[in-house]
Amino acid sequence: MEQKKKKKFRINGIVIFNIIVIALSVYLLIYFFVSEDGVIDLLSKRGSFSIFWVIIAALVYELNVVIDSFVTLVYIRSEYKDFRFIDALKVSLVGVFFGAVTPSNTGGQPMQLFLLSKKNIRIGFGSACLTQKFIVYQIVTTVFSVLAVIIKFNYFSSAFTNFWSTAFIILGFTVQLAVTGLFLIISFSKNVSNKLVRGIYWIMKKLKFVKEPEHKIRRLKREIKIFQQSSKDLMANKKKLIQIYLLVIIQVLSILAVPYFIYLSLDMRQITINAGGVPGNIFDFICIQSFVLFTSNLVPLPGASGGAELAFSMYFGQFFIIGAVNKIKPAILLWRLCTYYASIVVSAPFSYLTKGRNTSSAMEEIDKIKKAEYGDIDEGA
Repeated sequence: MEQKKKKKFRINGIVIFNIIVIALSVYLLIYFFVSEDGVIDLLSKRGSFSIFWVIIAALVYELNVVIDSFVTLVYIRSEYKDFRFIDALKVSLVGVFFGAVTPSNTGGQPMQLFLLSKKNIRIGFGSACLTQKFIVYQIVTTVFSVLAVIIKFNYFSSAFTNFWSTAFIILGFTVQLAVTGLFLIISFSKNVSNKLVRGIYWIMKKLKFVKEPEHKIRRLKREIKIFQQSSKDLMANKKKLIQIYLLVIIQVLSILAVPYFIYLSLDMRQITINAGGVPGNIFDFICIQSFVLFTSNLVPLPGASGGAELAFSMYFGQFFIIGAVNKIKPAILLWRLCTYYASIVVSAPFSYLTKGRNTSSAMEEIDKIKKAEYGDIDEGA
């Protein structure tokens, strides 16, 4: 028998991109540990922080994964009554891991769909459920952001310190509003959706920057068809709609509340009082963290590396720098450990459930199944 030839390792754009992301993440970790006023300086002082509140922060963040699992369970059980909570939890953890290690969280849903297909859930139905989840989450986070800007407008406007910070903030907020608005328009207006698709197709044909534009347009139409059907189904069941929105509101609150517990862990509340200042409360932190989220989402890197840290520093600086006390670097690191690095560690073992598939191969397989279920849509291209 002839031995199978080993595939040669090739350095391509994806490999280079991954190396840059890993290097950036390692650099940021080292920087926040060893730089002046960093974690090592913090640990050298007795009683400088409370591990209890750090654990609470991590548990509060992980609560969002548990709630996400319940939301998945509600959707899937509408057709598959035997679907278990443990299966929903596995789906959520797979989404956490692949979302965290891919740019702009793009790898989570394909791997979740692949796992659902292994549980004998129809791809089209699974895709509709995940699409509904995404719509609701996007709407809730956008509403939080808008309310936060209105309620804390003076604080929000104080971050406009120079051209770049102003552009960063305005662009982040505008993009979040635009994306949510686009999803709502596509969900409820087929005429506008068709016009948008034709416009995208015309641009691709004219500029010739996309290979096989006809194939891409057929895929886009198929996704919009699923998207619109899922929105119709969601609106038809008012009880389920209310239940899901309440769960997602709690989920988003658990994500936004984490910095407050980091604030308590570093004893900044008492330090502020001792300095004669007014300490922050959990409501302040929830509002301000919503600014961090919509701003850092602009960065198309896994975990928004670099952008998340910059946004946190920009918005929360005044809470962690009081007089001669400067704990912004430990605060950023503890926040990222709770919300990003710990989530990767916790969810990584569950990536084994999708063994034999990477994001690209999963997307190709899912696309084939969707094509079989929904047909190949050609009209209007």
